[in-house]
Amino acid sequence: MMRTPSVVVVGSPNAGKSTLINRLSGTRTAVVHEEPGVTRDRKEIDLEWRGRRLVLVDTGGYDTEPDRPFAGEVREQVRAAIDDADLVLFVVDGRAGLLADDHEIANLLRRCDAPVVLVANKVDDPAREALPGELYGLGFGEPSVVSAAHGLGTGDLLDRVLDELEERGVLEEAGGGEATDDTVPVAIVGRPNAGKSSLFNAIAGQPRAIVSELAGTTRDAIDTVVETAHGGFRFIDTAGMRKSSKVQGVEYYAYLRSLQGLERAHVAVVVLDATLGLTEIDLSVASEAMRRGCATVLAVNKSDLVEPDLDELGGIAARKLRQKPLVLAVSARTGRGVEHLLAVVASLDARYTAHIATGELNRALAVLAADRPLPARGSRRLKMYYIAQYQTAPPRFAIDVNDRTLVTRDFGYFVENRLRRRFSLEGVPLIIDFKGRHGR
Repeated sequence: MMRTPSVVVVGSPNAGKSTLINRLSGTRTAVVHEEPGVTRDRKEIDLEWRGRRLVLVDTGGYDTEPDRPFAGEVREQVRAAIDDADLVLFVVDGRAGLLADDHEIANLLRRCDAPVVLVANKVDDPAREALPGELYGLGFGEPSVVSAAHGLGTGDLLDRVLDELEERGVLEEAGGGEATDDTVPVAIVGRPNAGKSSLFNAIAGQPRAIVSELAGTTRDAIDTVVETAHGGFRFIDTAGMRKSSKVQGVEYYAYLRSLQGLERAHVAVVVLDATLGLTEIDLSVASEAMRRGCATVLAVNKSDLVEPDLDELGGIAARKLRQKPLVLAVSARTGRGVEHLLAVVASLDARYTAHIATGELNRALAVLAADRPLPARGSRRLKMYYIAQYQTAPPRFAIDVNDRTLVTRDFGYFVENRLRRRFSLEGVPLIIDFKGRHGR
């Protein structure tokens, strides 16, 4: 089996690259908005077509405007993606014609080693809309005409991509089944400008995400697989998360992508700013990760600037966060604590996906039942007969009781905390179903 080829999608801002990526992959992975320049970082999306696997790489709009925020950083990301490409899709607006940025991109692509397919996007009716003649003068052959918004011509484009890759001999057979992925999915989340992208780059060992002092630089969730001494991780760098009532416009769609990143993750690394401490927004982000079923660890970044009081922060986290996550000091700039963080993430995933023996669970249930009087109402007292785990990732348990209505919220939390302490499940979400005679 050969390696999966990389197909990089490039173009000027708002040429429709992300819309085309979503159409080709059949997903809504890339953030799409009428505002140009939404995509900034490289993002990889798996695709299968005609029994062959590809990786589509979405890139930021190549903008030559010197005053545009992050334009230089985006161009560097685009160049790096082109250097690694097996094939490049050069997307232009097939109705408006070429822009100054398109000519600059064409000059860049003429010097690359990978074949280039010119894609004329936004052509809703090829029979009636003639392509601008200047497209043919770029030297990339006959343009592929598509409308990403309506799906026109996208199948023909994928056929052409496969033909080009077959000539290069770099296609991978799909093999009739799904590709196995033993990596641990980890979402890096936190408030804007906490240093998530810097930490992401420190872990990945290369500048895969744009880093800036301006808050809100990242808009998409970006997956990068990293092999370490602690195993393989699929890290998902996400946009800065605020309270949902505070986000609007394109930031709202980035917020939704961050939530989707949490839903795909086993572990959430909640990045804190050591200069600010543990704020309400940090607690809100950690709680959202728990609601999405993630194990959590709090990584206090910028510890090279301010030495965090981990005992104090850990105490606050234990009081206010139900999962009682571990708090670590890290520095994306110096690399401090990054190795320890990876070890903790691997340990969290092991406990998140582990199955606890039924015998051990029932011994623990007997001990906690003896340590505290069970809830009662009138003359009727709660009895717990049996506990078993029937789900992992996250762990889920069922406890057989005589009457489900006798279980109080306080007692439910007591059982959860005792199980968490007994089986070292700090930071791991637990789901406990009390099953009585009349159901859960």
